[in-house]
Amino acid sequence: MNLNEIYKREKIINTYFKKKYDYKTEEIFNKQVLELICELSEFAYETKCFKYWKNEKQSSPDITIPEFADCLMITLCFCDLANIEYIEIENIEENDMVKLFIEANRLASSLTINLEKEKLIKILFYLVAISKLLNYSDNEINDYCIDKMNKTEKMISE
Repeated sequence: MNLNEIYKREKIINTYFKKKYDYKTEEIFNKQVLELICELSEFAYETKCFKYWKNEKQSSPDITIPEFADCLMITLCFCDLANIEYIEIENIEENDMVKLFIEANRLASSLTINLEKEKLIKILFYLVAISKLLNYSDNEINDYCIDKMNKTEKMISE
């Protein structure tokens, strides 16, 4: 996945939203944090990783990858708000998807207290680790992110 290329395009799209909405207001910022928390939860729901009481298979990649892309794009929007220039992803040696989702949610919830670059980078680490556990290919992720950005750009231009 070419995260910095996706991020570069997301920053361009985000300029439209920053002009239209004042992310510095507590109301808009908190809504955006809640959006990230909801998207992380929707993604977790589709993986079914938490359903210890039944043997339910995770949703197909056609459903889970778009949820992943939503989480990624919103996190990249926060990276832009935090003025992060370049993102370097390190590998995380955690293979417990539940722990990864919990940590990502914990950090997302704490963004209302302080929008720290380190928190955002860690959320990205966790998302990438989850995508690897789900065996997403870089091409699949790129395709879904590009598709999502194309739809957003079309919406903006209308």
